[in-house]
Amino acid sequence: MIRRILTSLCVLLACASLAYAGTIRSININVSLDREGNAHFTEIWDINADEGTEWYLVKSNLRNMSVRDFSVSENGVLFTNDGEWNVKRSLKQKAGKYGIVRGKDGVELCWGLGSMGDHVFTVRYTITGAVQTLLDYDMLHMQLVSPGLSSRPEKVSVKISAEGVPLSADNCRIWGFGFTGNASLEDGQAVYRSLERFKYKSSVIALLRFDKGIFYSPNSLDKDFNEVLSVALEGSSYDKKTALGEDEEEDISGWVLLMSTVCWSLLSVLLVIIAVKAHYKSILGVPSMKHIDWCRDVPYGGDVLEGEFVWRKLKSGAAQDSQLAGAMILRMVERGLLSVSRDANDKVEFHFNDNASFDGLPACYKGLYDMMKEASGADVILQDKEFSRWSKTHYKKVNKWCLSTSEDAMILLKADSYMMASGRFTDEGKAEARKLAGFFKFLKDFTLVGERTTREVGLWNDYLVYGMIFGIADKIAKELADIDPKVFSETVYADPTTARQIIWMTHRMGYAITNASASAQMKTASGGFGGMTSFGGGGGFSGGGFGGGAR
Repeated sequence: MIRRILTSLCVLLACASLAYAGTIRSININVSLDREGNAHFTEIWDINADEGTEWYLVKSNLRNMSVRDFSVSENGVLFTNDGEWNVKRSLKQKAGKYGIVRGKDGVELCWGLGSMGDHVFTVRYTITGAVQTLLDYDMLHMQLVSPGLSSRPEKVSVKISAEGVPLSADNCRIWGFGFTGNASLEDGQAVYRSLERFKYKSSVIALLRFDKGIFYSPNSLDKDFNEVLSVALEGSSYDKKTALGEDEEEDISGWVLLMSTVCWSLLSVLLVIIAVKAHYKSILGVPSMKHIDWCRDVPYGGDVLEGEFVWRKLKSGAAQDSQLAGAMILRMVERGLLSVSRDANDKVEFHFNDNASFDGLPACYKGLYDMMKEASGADVILQDKEFSRWSKTHYKKVNKWCLSTSEDAMILLKADSYMMASGRFTDEGKAEARKLAGFFKFLKDFTLVGERTTREVGLWNDYLVYGMIFGIADKIAKELADIDPKVFSETVYADPTTARQIIWMTHRMGYAITNASASAQMKTASGGFGGMTSFGGGGGFSGGGFGGGAR
């Protein structure tokens, strides 16, 4: 029994190793739907192979559909069609060839790796009858990227177009499942984009509803679209009453169940450790923040957007809108765009200086300024809770601003050579990210710093601004005020008490921004107008399967 358990654990660990073999830098998929409902795929796989003899894609659960016109090329050179594929051949024997393995429920599209190392493969094939004709609408409901790939894709994008008919909110609705990302209708196409590296069980499941008259597919299904949608929404974040699902009962002894649980727990821990180390290495160049020492220098030249964007990445996408808004408001106070006073109840209020210049600042600063001014009402003085009330009815505008901050940050990071066009961090970018992490450690342990010289005073405003980004502004404000209240007031443009009230008020504003943005995304996405995708749900799809990649 023990031997079998150890063997099973070894198999699980081997599977874990396989799950992270090689690299899939990106998957870009273009799907063109013709009027008969056939889907013509062009997929570009940018990979680095370090084991195996071939690459394969799983296309199962095809129902009334079929795969045809399969081909593979690399660097413009078309591979040779080998017909029925022999998986057992060597790396050399498979080089420059492709073929199909046929099964009961679908096919595997296979081709030779040719060599270890970097490859960019272009794969083309057609799935007939991909669009299904329903009683009231037509639809595409298909898994386009399978879970369980040999390595987790770093970046995935999918574009779906209809022959001769631009897709828009007038004739189409869109939902996405299986991954963390965005779904949108733009430039006549349905577009899916990942926002983070895939997990082992991530996939891309597209669900599109089309008005009648765009397609004339012979593949019909005797259902209304809402019947399909209700199944797909089960277990998804689109559905407020998220279905938890039912556990299947198995005839299994308690001992085996216990050991199976232990094995899977060990595997899960291993996968998490590997994933966390890879996450930090991709941003910092080192596998853990433990490898980072204190840094007293302000990172990114004090730029709020770059610092907050990278800090958000380090914290795995945790919502930081409250910190970002607060940091930007402090910068605007410093620049004279905003001024601070107290009302009759001794509460902080903001005044607007329309004569001040936004020159040199990213556009999202003016966007936040304009939202604050609009929320201030007729007296043009922003008082406590005014922004929170305003944001509840202007959630679309708030969400648009949130998206603009990330766009502006990426523009700056690329302009400063910290980020490549692909979104990956350069060596210089990783070095600056290490500086950011070190600066966080310095500010967090600020009470331990013995030297508090005049040289530091000029950086106090930066300390407080970055304290906002790190979520420790209250602590930083208290520490700085304890050193010298008078110098504090002159440096950060507010006395210590007012500064703490500003921090409190901007936190409230930030949470309002976060809530309004989330509300806008969920309302839009649930209605099929695009927005955030759902990791769960998507049931009832065709195509796809499990596995793929190197073997």
